[in-house]
Amino acid sequence: MTDLPLAHLGETLYRSGYTEPRLRQFWGGPTSEALLRNNAAPAIHHCARTLADQSSTAADRAMASAALLFHFHRTVPVAQVRALLGESFDTAAEAGLITVDDDEVTAPFAVTPYELPVGVPRGFRPGDENLYLVADHGTLTTPDVLDGEFVLGLGGAGRTLVSITPRDHVGVAADIGTGCGIQALLLTRHSDRVIATDISHRALRLAELSAGLNGVTTIEFRHGSLLEPLQEPVDLLVSNPPFVITPRSTDTTFEYRDGGMTGDRLVRELFTRIPENLAPGGRSVCLGNWEAASGKDEGPESWVSDDDTSVLVIEREALDPIAYAETWIRDSGIPRASTAWNDAVAAWLDDFATRALDEVVFGYVLIAKSDNDVPTIGTEDPAIGDVTSDVDRGPSGTAEGVFKTRVRVTSAPANNPHGLAEFLTTIIAIRSWLAAAGPEEIAATAFTRSPDLVEHRHFLPGAPEPNSITLEQGIGFGQVFDLDTALAGFVSVADGTLTLRQTAGALAQLLEVDPTALEDQLVAQVRALCAAGALLPDGGSIGTSTTGTSAE
Repeated sequence: MTDLPLAHLGETLYRSGYTEPRLRQFWGGPTSEALLRNNAAPAIHHCARTLADQSSTAADRAMASAALLFHFHRTVPVAQVRALLGESFDTAAEAGLITVDDDEVTAPFAVTPYELPVGVPRGFRPGDENLYLVADHGTLTTPDVLDGEFVLGLGGAGRTLVSITPRDHVGVAADIGTGCGIQALLLTRHSDRVIATDISHRALRLAELSAGLNGVTTIEFRHGSLLEPLQEPVDLLVSNPPFVITPRSTDTTFEYRDGGMTGDRLVRELFTRIPENLAPGGRSVCLGNWEAASGKDEGPESWVSDDDTSVLVIEREALDPIAYAETWIRDSGIPRASTAWNDAVAAWLDDFATRALDEVVFGYVLIAKSDNDVPTIGTEDPAIGDVTSDVDRGPSGTAEGVFKTRVRVTSAPANNPHGLAEFLTTIIAIRSWLAAAGPEEIAATAFTRSPDLVEHRHFLPGAPEPNSITLEQGIGFGQVFDLDTALAGFVSVADGTLTLRQTAGALAQLLEVDPTALEDQLVAQVRALCAAGALLPDGGSIGTSTTGTSAE
């Protein structure tokens, strides 16, 4: 049930101007950039000056008070907080969001505003483009080593998961390891019902406060480890699990990030079990870290053995053991060069050495279960088009169109005006078609180039012909592909008019090469570009029309 007084408190904070866009405007770009670097001092200084300046507007004073109290864990006079919260002052105190001591007020928890990103549905209530998240105050405001039961607010990994989660309507969604509740809150905007699980009672309590502040009523909070609380299959499952690989010999572990298991066993067990918790046609989107050891070339795609389930693993970053240890020891607030720092580094490196670790990979794991009742997998991205593929059963019992693939993408996301999730969903649909399509079907298919592509031809000074040709994506991850003359020619005329075979024949005649050999070459090359979303199979060849529109 909604805590209506808490929802009123959230509306009060919104009316006061305590939102991400207004705060950025309030203290300016350089201060906002400092906050991204985990430096709160300029923002705290700006707020203090605003309150000391008698000529400050009431609106600016309200924003300064809210930020100091809820964002930066500073003590604020009771009179200023009463002016900010009005009749919601007592509600905040009863909920434990503020503590009153004589004439001063502190906030035991951070209550931070979050502006909804592109792709998340809006239009539910006043102030609907904004959320409030309740979490513990972290290293932004304290120099101390964090407590093991620390509940993280919205960090970089959480924002990444938000950006890659599909936002089409589903019946039942689940957020595994909900933490402060950000993923569950966003899932409510396109799900009939949301289940949020966590092993931490403290995290569930703070997530419930987050839901109350935002007037959300459709989340069922369940206590338990990972997938254990799920009692029914779900249509969409998301998880930012405790994936940090921490040596078991360290004194301090964190529920929000350390799985309490050796190496990457936690994420292995999670990804392995996800398919059994998905409804037919269900999907999951997760983040994770996994180990890459000497002499082994495997990843999460090899952990899922379910014959009806596709797995797309996107490796985004790989760190050597020293860099990885530095990253997460620093994250826990241990001062660099201290005895605790040196001891922690030694423990991490010794742990990695026991498994001959080369690197630790961070990436996305997208899992899709085939739907035998509705034999299509489809999606529409306004920047790419509509792609749908038939799913049949192969003689082995494995669903045709099921794939398990791992790719490493090191470039940063490009301009995705409709959201990165739309691009990834489309890529999964295309790869499902490619998994079932043999060379003959690909040769008989007409392809259209994605409208975001830019071709670059590089010439040596005075040379009549380019010495290299590259193709650059404007959406997705902005990947760059090397083209030879024949493939560049194919892409240049790929408008859905001619099949690959027809284009190969024309190019073979122009280039004076064997048409059969060129067709075989183009089938392999086009398959690769298609898998990356640079070329789109014509909808008529796979059961529907493909309508690409210009990428903004």
